[in-house]
Amino acid sequence: MNCVDRTVRGILVSALFLSITLSACGTTPAVPVKHRSEGPSGDSSVVQALQRQLRERDKRIEELESQLNVLKLIDQDVEKQKKPNRPPAILTPLE
Repeated sequence: MNCVDRTVRGILVSALFLSITLSACGTTPAVPVKHRSEGPSGDSSVVQALQRQLRERDKRIEELESQLNVLKLIDQDVEKQKKPNRPPAILTPLE
């Protein structure tokens, strides 16, 4: 049981560290916007780049939510295993 607790804690800590690391790495710098008039083709490439960044961000959020749900299930299983199935018997002292 203790080994299971360590394993679950290790998974939770690893997932937390991974999500923090990836969220920091996942941020992309903003696309510089030129102040001079570019024309429709320049604007559309900026819009497409921003849409791509949004899709990538949404995909990453879905992945992290999925991992979080799996970790929640693991945590629930561990909590169920910790609780005894029946109450402990009360021992009466021998006289």
